[in-house]
Amino acid sequence: MAIASIEPSIEPKHDTDETFLSGFLRFCAISSVMGGLVFNFFLCFVNTRVMGIRDSHVMLMELAIIGTALLVAADRRAGFYLVLGIFTTYMIFLFTLRGQNDLKALRDILIPIVFFAMGSRLRDIRLADRLVVWSAAIVLAFACFEYFLLDIYLEWFNVLGYYISRGTVSLAESFGATKGLFISGLRPEPRTILPFLGQHRVSSVFLEPVSMGNFGALIFAWALFRRGWSGRWLLFPAAIAMTVFADARFGLFTCILMAVLTPFYRIIPRTVWLVMPLFILAVIGAYGLSSGTHGGDNSLSGRLEATAAILSKLPLGVVAGVETTDGFTADSGMAYTLTKFGLIGFPALWALFVFQPLRSARAWDFHSMMILYLILIMVISNSFFSIKTAALMWFLTGTAAAVSVPKAKSLWDWLAPAPQRPSSAGHLVPSAERSRSAGSRP
Repeated sequence: MAIASIEPSIEPKHDTDETFLSGFLRFCAISSVMGGLVFNFFLCFVNTRVMGIRDSHVMLMELAIIGTALLVAADRRAGFYLVLGIFTTYMIFLFTLRGQNDLKALRDILIPIVFFAMGSRLRDIRLADRLVVWSAAIVLAFACFEYFLLDIYLEWFNVLGYYISRGTVSLAESFGATKGLFISGLRPEPRTILPFLGQHRVSSVFLEPVSMGNFGALIFAWALFRRGWSGRWLLFPAAIAMTVFADARFGLFTCILMAVLTPFYRIIPRTVWLVMPLFILAVIGAYGLSSGTHGGDNSLSGRLEATAAILSKLPLGVVAGVETTDGFTADSGMAYTLTKFGLIGFPALWALFVFQPLRSARAWDFHSMMILYLILIMVISNSFFSIKTAALMWFLTGTAAAVSVPKAKSLWDWLAPAPQRPSSAGHLVPSAERSRSAGSRP
């Protein structure tokens, strides 16, 4: 009788603790993802209206955001700590060989590992949907504010002054100007997308237009993936609006290519994705060495020329990861990644991502789109490391990998229906999904 009288008071307390923990973790996840999106925008406001901001303030904010995400990601999964341990040990080894530390390299990979683990732990696709919608709404609201009320916008968010205060942009690079948009906020040549909109490339909360276009591509990919969810139809125009506002040629091209390849993701094996960036790296590097190119203009061919020029000038020790370089590599994601992680670390990290186990076959669609996005962007920029877009991207990728997504009919289901086999009850049951041949597991 005594035991029976105690049990009712224990179980509600346990349920309350579980509810509090779940709510706390969700709050931390929302705070870290949305914080990664808007913290630079907030610091720009502080720099414009309150006090000067230094690069150390930015680093502290990023540390707080990553730490909050780590709080959610940390659980009893041994694989998470194993990856963190191996990567950290490898980077310390490289730092020893180089004779200097590079905390930014650690941060660059902590973001995908931690935010992916956070999404895979929560496994809440509805939360992921809401974060995408909230993010898109915030980005578009401030994009309209910037485009239609630019003078008022700059009174509250002096983007150029913020980057000068941080030390990212010098007065020489801004030609003495201390107030205005980021350097790439105005195209010297006419717009590529809808030229009648003018030369202003909108940046919204990202403060620079490149990330705005990248974010549009990510939103578009999630909309393609979430078949059966009514909210996806709001995301398609939102993603296109972002790429148009930012005049983001890369973002628009990536959206088109992801949509065109949608029927083929399930038949492209992981080994193809594994070797693709290494093959591109070899081809571009060989072209740079043979042609002696010194770069090009801001067109697609010019960016490829720039990547070839950067790769051809990297010493062997820098490529191997045992030496450092003062050369500018931000215009080539491949060159930047090689200089940070070396010829062993780069392929290892890429293989870890490509061969990530997936809970459902449908998850391979989104995983493939993110692989495609990274392959394309690595050719022209290292902006995929920025937490402004990477926080949401890796949270979505982790969520998609961990949830059970119902199978939706694709083009191949109509063209080549799966063979059926009789069940024990005499009914016909579809055979295993062919998309699992792409590498996902049930």
